[in-house]
Amino acid sequence: MENNWQKEIFRKKEYWGKVIAISNDMIIAVADNHIDIRKKALEITTNFSCFAVPERPDMYRILPLRLNSLKLHEWYPIYPVKFFLEDGSSISEEPLIDSGADISAVNKNFGVSLGFIKDKHEIVSTVTGIGGTVDYLMRETEIEIDTFRFKARVAWLQDENIQDIIIGRETVFDLFDIEFKQAEEKIIFNKR
Repeated sequence: MENNWQKEIFRKKEYWGKVIAISNDMIIAVADNHIDIRKKALEITTNFSCFAVPERPDMYRILPLRLNSLKLHEWYPIYPVKFFLEDGSSISEEPLIDSGADISAVNKNFGVSLGFIKDKHEIVSTVTGIGGTVDYLMRETEIEIDTFRFKARVAWLQDENIQDIIIGRETVFDLFDIEFKQAEEKIIFNKR
């Protein structure tokens, strides 16, 4: 499956904030909610799936959702990653590997330790997630995963209360095939 419908939802704003029905890699119906989309899609076919399009699919999403669990699996999908400073030295971290995050993000203090500096004339952007909104500045840094070193963009979060460091899909998920094995409590990075 090519997922052409995913490209279409970014180009056509009339889908933003709606629920769509997909069949054979095509959008077959659009509605305001899941009840209405089911009725519309069933008039066309019984072979469909639904997707709730975010209000702004063109915006970055990086904030994790945290809630109490009835059953806790005591494992986070974290993986050792080296972040390089301009002088060639590195800092090793174990960030969350988040397939739901569009881009990678580092917290304010870690960004400072990497040498990130905010210019007084720099325009701060805002990212929205399920957890709320946070200001960020885009930076590029070199990172290394399993001896493979590359440049990646990261959102340097400006809220000092956020401690997360996240590896998101941009760049990293293009360079590696990543397997999440929760039962075995491990992640496998396979260089493409």
